Amino acid sequence: MAQAALQATEDFDSTLVRRLMARPLRVVREADIVPLHQPAPVDAKLGVDVSRLQAEVMVMKAVLGAERRETERLRQCLSRVEEPAPLGPEAQAVRDRWAALVHELLHMPR
Repeated sequence: MAQAALQATEDFDSTLVRRLMARPLRVVREADIVPLHQPAPVDAKLGVDVSRLQAEVMVMKAVLGAERRETERLRQCLSRVEEPAPLGPEAQAVRDRWAALVHELLHMPR
């Protein structure tokens, strides 16, 4: 999914992840912002920059979502390995027979 998002953006910068992860984001309410002067009119280049940044944010969200899903899948796999299922009576009998055979082979006089 992350690869598809990367292919969707034409001019993807490889430093995007580093730049976004290193920079803290500050949330400011619009009511707290006091304009010092009248805002300048928005030109076409600024609109292109905004759309490029929005595409980069979508890529980052896709990457982080994929990482979260992969991490959860790995945690589930590890929990299955760490907590083996209890053996049934037939499996216990087979295990005991093998243990007895190995014990007999190891302790057999040479």
